[in-house]
Amino acid sequence: MPVLSNTLPTTMTHAKRITIVAGEASGDIHAAHLIRQLLAVHPKLIIQGLGGQHMQAAGANVLFDLAAYGVTGLTEVLLQMRVINKAFRIIRASLIQTPPDLLILIDYPGFNLRLARFAKQRLHLKILYYISPQIWAWKANRLHTIKRYVDRMAVIFPFEKTLYEKAHVPVSFVGHPLVAQIKPLDALTIRRQFNLPSGHLVAFLPGSRLNEIKYHMPVFIKAMQTIYAHLPAVAFVIPIASTLPYEKIACYVKHLPMQVYLIKGHAQAIAACSNAVVVASGTASLECALLQKPMCIVYKASLLTYVAAMKLLRVKYIGLCNLLKNRMIVPELLQDDCNAHELSQVVIKLLTQTAYRNHLTQSLNKLSRELSLESADISLADLVCHMLYAKQVC
Repeated sequence: MPVLSNTLPTTMTHAKRITIVAGEASGDIHAAHLIRQLLAVHPKLIIQGLGGQHMQAAGANVLFDLAAYGVTGLTEVLLQMRVINKAFRIIRASLIQTPPDLLILIDYPGFNLRLARFAKQRLHLKILYYISPQIWAWKANRLHTIKRYVDRMAVIFPFEKTLYEKAHVPVSFVGHPLVAQIKPLDALTIRRQFNLPSGHLVAFLPGSRLNEIKYHMPVFIKAMQTIYAHLPAVAFVIPIASTLPYEKIACYVKHLPMQVYLIKGHAQAIAACSNAVVVASGTASLECALLQKPMCIVYKASLLTYVAAMKLLRVKYIGLCNLLKNRMIVPELLQDDCNAHELSQVVIKLLTQTAYRNHLTQSLNKLSRELSLESADISLADLVCHMLYAKQVC
């Protein structure tokens, strides 16, 4: 993938302004990475927006910590509507008062497509949308909104570029951010760093949103107890997302008969040093796939959210690694199937059946190689610079 160049103008009549909107933990991290790249080359850039602690630490002025309230699902969004509306009013006022030279929207389509409509219709802003809504999975009508209000899509999967090109939407494939971020990690070193035991270790990643914790943790706890009854030498670890209070997870494990290690953050390292991983569907599941970990993808939501999703989904799988290959590479347990009995059986199989585990990791190894060999059209940071300082984007 091309790296950020310094061939574009660094002196302007006024400091360029960028507004970035990231409504979830993963978007906050991606935004922070982009901000650091941009400020390293163009330190006079003024960057602000909605995001979280990672954007703030990278040098952006965060107007509202929207990432801390990240939710999914119809029921959950309705419960947080007051917070979402407050964030929208704040960013709308900011765009009106100090219109940026470029508005960058990261994922979070329910919020960001609404904002794109306002920003283009009322303020005629230049808009870059990074990480496409999953229009290939559901809500295909969003493509029309994107075509009307977004100047350019920056997509992270090659097949998404083809989809947008067919719809005559300006698009650049910028590569998947996780491919570059996944580095070889030594399991023994990580375990020593976090005082984790040397035997079989299973990592449970319940998600970064409060509603995910609500539905996943009770299932995880019961599954741990069943696994422990069959394999008492197995240890368990939960990396807690930075967006979640420690106590939100700790309260579930206080009275368990076995040790459950809780680590604040460091999800990638914890997954890398584990023998098996249970992970909520989403970005983290692809991260675990790129680490080539024996894994199971789970997702459970409110009944209303699940029923609505099943009526709208146009794909057979929810795990990104399974979607990319259009076949079941790793097991998925959804809604009613996401229960302690089914989950414990899958984890026990991952730990005890060597042939099954090896076949799964070989499939993930192949997927990882395929993603890493894809060459991006341009890096995201270079694309941003071209849209800020140049008239055309290659």
